[in-house]
Amino acid sequence: MNTNLLFAGSARMMMRYKMRTFFMAIGIIVGVTALIFMRAMGVGAEQAMMDTVNKTFSTATINVVAGGGHMGPRAGGPVTSLKVSDFNAIENQIDGVVMTGAMQWFPGQDIRYQGETRQMSIYGYTDQTEAVWLRGVSEGDYFSSEDVESASRVAVIGQRAAEALFGDENPIGKQIQAGSVPLRIKGVLELQGIDTHGADKDDEIHVPVTTLMRRLMNVDHVFAGRIILDNPDDVDAVAEDIKVLMRERHSLNESEPDDVVIITPELVQDIVSNANRVLGRYLPAAAGVALLVAAIVIANIMLIAVKERVPEIGIRKAVGAEDGQINFQFLSETIVVSLTSGVFGAGIGMAAAIVYGNVSDVPMVVTIGSLALGLGAAVLVGIFAGVMPARQASALDPVNALR
Repeated sequence: MNTNLLFAGSARMMMRYKMRTFFMAIGIIVGVTALIFMRAMGVGAEQAMMDTVNKTFSTATINVVAGGGHMGPRAGGPVTSLKVSDFNAIENQIDGVVMTGAMQWFPGQDIRYQGETRQMSIYGYTDQTEAVWLRGVSEGDYFSSEDVESASRVAVIGQRAAEALFGDENPIGKQIQAGSVPLRIKGVLELQGIDTHGADKDDEIHVPVTTLMRRLMNVDHVFAGRIILDNPDDVDAVAEDIKVLMRERHSLNESEPDDVVIITPELVQDIVSNANRVLGRYLPAAAGVALLVAAIVIANIMLIAVKERVPEIGIRKAVGAEDGQINFQFLSETIVVSLTSGVFGAGIGMAAAIVYGNVSDVPMVVTIGSLALGLGAAVLVGIFAGVMPARQASALDPVNALR
């Protein structure tokens, strides 16, 4: 059996029955295109999240968030036990701590400038944000320790928020309104992009944490804070010391649960990895549905082709063709169609991912592994779809086939 001749014959059959080949190919092209595109989106999202984590969460960092066992607001309302003074105590009483920075959060607030209004989150930070939270300003100045101590009516603004409110105007020195509180813009934040929770960090405003607490929210507690260590190897020990200190300061007895969440770099990496694992499994699954439909279509078309080519099969078997050769002939036809379609689909998917990544803010990364997965899936579809028609063709009796 000459394999090269069989595959060449399969290619000729594709060209002879163009409409049939088109319907067999279109499902695989769509499925492989979707697979490559979605894998590119998943890999891009994973890299973007890891880049954001690495930029904002170093290995010598611990985050403390209000709410024991909860990383967001509770159903029963916010936890109010976490104070700025808690972070001062952590810095002063726990060995290995270099600095701390408390943070408060006020989401979904209407910010007005002249006739423009934009809803965005307001974050309250200390003057050490550049060192603690690893984010400074690209223009102007961040607020000072005097601004924090006096709860000054000042703010720094994200670049996207600045463009929305001020257009081409320079925002520095301009006055915006947050509720009834006027705020003077001191600076424009560095670009940061989307965080691990999907929030646009360039569409937010920072104010001194005391300003947010006293003037805007009228509270005495904070949402979270960050601790910087001098040695990354001490993270676990310091985290345990923080837990003990917080329970002591918040007067919790042994039967009461923790009222803060302590987030270490290892925990963040695990959360991101788990999210990416889910993303990597379920995005390609949608493309797999298209490939399954393509396999069913190909199998049905090939079964019809077997019935149409009964005389041809009878002649081949009458002149000595074995069952295995007939089987391989029909199987090779589906594989050739599937592989050729897979190449087209991979090319279209790669091009679509590159174009979409260039015209949108969504990171798209096409990998060799994704292309190999797409082509491998196409070949598997061809084999799966071709087995039944090939067996039916090889099982035909030559005498009955020639009648």
